[in-house]
Amino acid sequence: MASSPTAGGTQGQGGAQGGAAGAASGGNGGTGTGGTAAGTGGVGATGGASGLGGTAAGGSKATGGSGSGGAINCTPPNPPSAKDSVTLDMANTEGAPTYRASGLLYGIAMDASQPPTQMLTDIKVKFFRIGGSDASCGGYVTGNYDKRWATVKAYYSKAKEIGATVIILVSDLWGEDPACATPRFPGDGGDWSDYTKFMTQLISDAQAAGMTGPDVRWDLQNEPDVGLFWSAPQSQWLEMWKRGYQMVRAAIPNAHIEGPSNASGVGGQLFNAFLDYVKANNVVPDYISWHGGDQANDVKTVKSELASRGINVSNFDNNEYGGTGEQNPGHSAWYIARLERGNVDGLRSNWGGPGGGPTMYQTMADLTTLDWKPNSQWWIYKRYADQTGLRTSSTAGTNVDAVGFQDADQAKAIIVVGNNGKTTGSVNVVVKNMPSWLQSGGSTKVLLEKMPTGEAAVTAPTVVTNAAATVNCNALTVAINWTTPTDGYVVTLTPQ
Repeated sequence: MASSPTAGGTQGQGGAQGGAAGAASGGNGGTGTGGTAAGTGGVGATGGASGLGGTAAGGSKATGGSGSGGAINCTPPNPPSAKDSVTLDMANTEGAPTYRASGLLYGIAMDASQPPTQMLTDIKVKFFRIGGSDASCGGYVTGNYDKRWATVKAYYSKAKEIGATVIILVSDLWGEDPACATPRFPGDGGDWSDYTKFMTQLISDAQAAGMTGPDVRWDLQNEPDVGLFWSAPQSQWLEMWKRGYQMVRAAIPNAHIEGPSNASGVGGQLFNAFLDYVKANNVVPDYISWHGGDQANDVKTVKSELASRGINVSNFDNNEYGGTGEQNPGHSAWYIARLERGNVDGLRSNWGGPGGGPTMYQTMADLTTLDWKPNSQWWIYKRYADQTGLRTSSTAGTNVDAVGFQDADQAKAIIVVGNNGKTTGSVNVVVKNMPSWLQSGGSTKVLLEKMPTGEAAVTAPTVVTNAAATVNCNALTVAINWTTPTDGYVVTLTPQ
């Protein structure tokens, strides 16, 4: 079967079709009996497209890469000039989705009765970080522990319902908030008796509630480098970490513990002092956690610091990401892409509470209105949750980044594109090595959606483009005119 020289040939299917490869004008790629792992492709004198890799069993579609041969003389056209770009290579994939960026710091009702469960499951919420803060002033020492623990239990019940993990924020249960009164910190004056009683109570309550499995993590202290949460000496915090860690580990040997959950990022004095201390005292957390930053770059620093000390930890959690000025669709999509790129779990920061607008128990960390209607940021997470199949390898731009997944069974690829707020104007999303299952008659249908900035976008996102686009040499460029950097975009590719 001959192919058109102008189209560059069609992709061979690599299954049990057999047959000889076309040699004159870029014929179809063929295989021998049963196909090969790579496919053979046509020997393209004028640029036939590469054959889609077959399998040993023959015939099934391989997600991602194309076979060898055929397209060696076919060069995709250069993308149009742009201020920034992100490139996705569908020939390379990086594993199934985990939706690791879909976590919330507080964000739902204290009794977990709101929002409707579907608002959570639609965006595949994977983590809640909760300690009962804002229930009342004071905590264990002043007799308000029970109120806070009831909130943790309610969140855990909701987490079990939707298949999420609860991160117990222990310092919020201790609850001596500086904003309420002169705080008392564990170990003040060298007296650890209250802290020992507190941890004994908390561990007993967690055991009674069945909170002893891998769906629970223990976060012993929030932001020990911020005076609002810890103003005692650093050495006292480290001693508290050791005591709390040892008590949890003794009672629940397989408990997952994370820290230091500091606000100043990675590589600084406090972060390195923590690593030195936990190594020396054999109280190394299961997850290294920190706040803010650029997670894809930060995790490289973390790994380097761990390796230099011989510490073996491979789990990472940025359990508060997104500042007050970054609670918008563009930044949200950028953070999702950076967390995915670094393989770091992530939970959205929550700026509710006194002086910060709505309470911490509303708006799903600024993803909804006060009456639980989705805003434009929620829709970014909805499209992220819609991604299935395998993650597509990508190269970030200077200020834009994207996470894409491709699914051969659904014949669909979804790409969430974010902006760190520093780029306006023309942005290219370049897709290379598109497999044949995503094409029809030399073209692909492109749906480009914009999630605009602001709380008003409580219906479906704005459709910018919904049309077929020509595929040249298995490549395609989607051009975005990014006039407002806080907007977010999603590209969905399907056959016509």
